[in-house]
Amino acid sequence: MKTSILLITTFVTSFWVSGQSIFEQYADNDEVTLVSISPKMFKMLGQMSLSLDDPEAQEYLEMVTSINNFKVLVSSNQQISGDMLKWVNQQVLKQDLDELMSVKDKEADVTFYVKEGKKEDYVEQLLMYVNERVNSSSDTSNFNINGRQINAVLMLLEGNIDLNKISKLTDQMDLPGGNQLRKAQQKKSL
Repeated sequence: MKTSILLITTFVTSFWVSGQSIFEQYADNDEVTLVSISPKMFKMLGQMSLSLDDPEAQEYLEMVTSINNFKVLVSSNQQISGDMLKWVNQQVLKQDLDELMSVKDKEADVTFYVKEGKKEDYVEQLLMYVNERVNSSSDTSNFNINGRQINAVLMLLEGNIDLNKISKLTDQMDLPGGNQLRKAQQKKSL
């Protein structure tokens, strides 16, 4: 009887953990930085009174109101980076995402996946994974956010996302991959 209860508990626990998103799984882990902005926050941002005479403010407002979900996970832990990559690969299959662009250079591998939107240059989902290539001779990271060394960055955006505008958001948040996202948008437009 005890064995049966233990097996059932183990099964249910493993099912629950595998059903969690990577963001939920590492939400309370001290080795990651998690940024999660809820749809309610984007709705509040859309209701802010910004000067409609300022084209840049208007463009920013249009951009944030088109996003329903924004999550970023950053870590310097190799195991967590591996879990992030595994989750990305599962999402690509599960959500039927298309690779928009992949950049591999001496500093990092950056890959963008998208779920096409209803209009050209728009996507319903944008998934970006950045995996730094750490120089084995120095074992130090080339990337940092607010002074914290990073090894991997995972970003998930959902909504009615204009690729022409989203690179500005990554630039403002100082996330690695902003330049590559601009190149990806240009590539998509060709």
